[in-house]
Amino acid sequence: MKEKLRVLDPVGQPSGIFGYRLNPEDDMMNITDPNLQPTISLDKMESLQMAPRLGSLENKRIMLIDTGFLGSREFLEELQEWFKRNMPSVKTELRVKPGNTFADAPEFWPEVKKDADGVILGVGG
Repeated sequence: MKEKLRVLDPVGQPSGIFGYRLNPEDDMMNITDPNLQPTISLDKMESLQMAPRLGSLENKRIMLIDTGFLGSREFLEELQEWFKRNMPSVKTELRVKPGNTFADAPEFWPEVKKDADGVILGVGG
């Protein structure tokens, strides 16, 4: 049985108990490996703008996207329950982004854009 782990937010406050601690003998990706870091230079990166803000969420469909970060699914499930209680006209759908947490999923985003009025990305819990 894996042990539950208390996680602290950036200012050191408890943010809840979730996730699991790996056993020391478990094989895991070394995040300091330079072969796994982005190689594109800053001057080649495309400038992106945020989507325009919706005037209202009433009667809108909001897609809650679990990107795979630890705790994001639990957070999005709580958020979905909040919408049901407090804004019942807002329809939410919880989806999981395919692939690796840190990799883009280009085939996924057009589907999301077509099916949703807005998106909330779960990037941590």
